[in-house]
Amino acid sequence: MIRIAALNASSTIEDDHEGSFKSHKTQTKEAQEAEAFALYHKALDLQKHDRFEESAKAYHELLEASLLREAVMLDSTDVNLWYKIGHVALRLIRIPLARHAFEEGLRCNPDHWPCLDNLITVLYTLSDYTTCLYFICKALEKDCRYSKGLVLKEKIFEEQPCLRKDSLRMFLKCDMSIHDVSVSAAETQAIVDEALGLRKKRQALIVREKEPDLKLVQPIPFFTWKCLGESLLAMYNHLTTCEPPRPSLGKRIDLSDYQDPSQPLESSMVVTPVNVIQPSTVSTNPAVAVAEPVVSYTSVATTSFPLHSPGLLETGAPVGDISGGDKSKKGVKRKKISEESGETAKRRSARVRNTKCKKEE
Repeated sequence: MIRIAALNASSTIEDDHEGSFKSHKTQTKEAQEAEAFALYHKALDLQKHDRFEESAKAYHELLEASLLREAVMLDSTDVNLWYKIGHVALRLIRIPLARHAFEEGLRCNPDHWPCLDNLITVLYTLSDYTTCLYFICKALEKDCRYSKGLVLKEKIFEEQPCLRKDSLRMFLKCDMSIHDVSVSAAETQAIVDEALGLRKKRQALIVREKEPDLKLVQPIPFFTWKCLGESLLAMYNHLTTCEPPRPSLGKRIDLSDYQDPSQPLESSMVVTPVNVIQPSTVSTNPAVAVAEPVVSYTSVATTSFPLHSPGLLETGAPVGDISGGDKSKKGVKRKKISEESGETAKRRSARVRNTKCKKEE
């Protein structure tokens, strides 16, 4: 009895220890869940009050929690898990993700009918007709009166008649009645509308609104490479340092304002054409054209030159001195004249020598 009592006592102690360990583990898990929920609500509250840095920090702490890591451990061999992922992906119109999930579910269990049924619809939506016919064949081998397979098979053959001959050997294992079974018009329309509806929804998500082209933050004042480079550099600095969301560096820049080359030049260099055009306008006015030369020539004749040297006015050299011309330019002109005179002298001497030689001969 003593031994039995001792054994009973020890077993009771072990049971109590296991129970306390389980309760401690449960309490620990509950405490972890409560802590995770508190941290999650804290992050939401911070985000609500636009304290984004602190809320992001709280979210990162939540992701590092051990409880959350245990919750995201997925069993890749669970066919129901893959089916649920595919079902959620269909509701979100994430068709490629749904295809992947249903295919993984069939790898786990080739006889899982819900994954097979949904995968056929998804493959027709993605226009992968060859693979769709393969899985239709697998479904018709299991059920020769499978209406979705019969309807989509004929629909694919209508859209691509060449596949009827190419897939003929694929359906040899199926019952020959699949070629004669007819489906009601209402059921056929419902099956086709389901697949085409998913296709239209996916196409609507792919189409994006056209965003306007970017504008230069620093306009181009002149048509020079320097101004263009400075403007592009300023645009690059703006795109890489502006507040997020930042536009893509591959977006177009609208340069329609610079299609006409004369438009920016007229606004920036308006003084230059006036100076060029002014002499022609003055020359057309006879009163102004006569008055200015008469005043200049009379002042030169009365002040600087004697009356017995009118030849100086013909050469034009004193006019250059009075008008304040550059002496260096005058020296260059004289040098050219001297060089030209030297060349002519050499040519004349050569001609004279030639004539002398001819006379001597």
